[in-house]
Amino acid sequence: MKEIIPDLLRWRHDGKAIALATILETRGSALRPAGTRMAITADGEIAGSVSSGCVDGDVVAEMEAVLNGKAALRRPQFGISDEQAWSAGLSCGGALELLVELWPSLYDVLIEEVQARRPVGFASRTDKPRHLLHTADGKTSGSLGEPDLDGAVLMDIAAAWPGPHAQKHTYPQGEVFVEVIPPPLTLVVFGATAIAAPLAALARHLDFTVVVNDARRAFLRPESFPEAEVRFGWPQEVFTPESFDASCAVVVLFHDAKFDIPALTLALKSRAFYIGFLGSRATQSARRADLLANGFKESELARIHGPVGLDIGGKEASLIALSILSEIVAVRHRRSGGMLSGAK
Repeated sequence: MKEIIPDLLRWRHDGKAIALATILETRGSALRPAGTRMAITADGEIAGSVSSGCVDGDVVAEMEAVLNGKAALRRPQFGISDEQAWSAGLSCGGALELLVELWPSLYDVLIEEVQARRPVGFASRTDKPRHLLHTADGKTSGSLGEPDLDGAVLMDIAAAWPGPHAQKHTYPQGEVFVEVIPPPLTLVVFGATAIAAPLAALARHLDFTVVVNDARRAFLRPESFPEAEVRFGWPQEVFTPESFDASCAVVVLFHDAKFDIPALTLALKSRAFYIGFLGSRATQSARRADLLANGFKESELARIHGPVGLDIGGKEASLIALSILSEIVAVRHRRSGGMLSGAK
């Protein structure tokens, strides 16, 4: 949804009527994930896409029907086999199920939370225009119409927090599309090494906010990290554990105990969702022994991904960076990072 927010804000400012289409579920090889949104105004302006073009025209017709008052909401489905894909329907194969509705006022609050870089939970009934929103400070707005249903959905939002999560849930009262939208991710790299430069570049390409730290001026050259924020100084002088929230990944690349231990200590005391540490198994063992001596428990050290990265082969700095970022993405999405060809 983030990519269409500028259009939505402009339309809201201009007082335009808006219809939204949200992907509830995908099957097969559909290209867009659940939670993807497309919007249209009464005067025909369009933002976003739910299918990279192949059924967007049909979706526009569904949204126009809602805008014209023919239905409060609609739940169109588009599906086609891979063999038939190019002759009709989805050119990628697969299937889509959508929720089409008029703009609900609670979306204004949803956009505010997303723009403020705060995690937010949002739930939509699929049988009637009812919504519920839950913010990071514990406040809940709106209702799905039944207290028991609100309570059950809030429990599922809590279980998926801080996201990402976008999935249709079934309750005794009916189906509800439950989302937990996380804030944009931040990558903090400790150690301006040869691996740090391609890691920072790849992360920025994936829309991470990137911060690189080092206490060695000769290594921390801004021109080596043109799209990252560079912070000079010892880790414990530049950061506190509160610097890293649940949307933050931390990677320690120093390979030097006097820097590694302070950086890992900060990360372990924080809410960072990922902590990666570069080094051989012998180095991992030595650093863990130091951290245990400093008062950490084995259960706390289990948060460290080390040796860092997925096993994709290649020893070049750019490939090591790719393996690290791949592991970060896999952890964020609660995946193991295995090959899709071997997945069931």
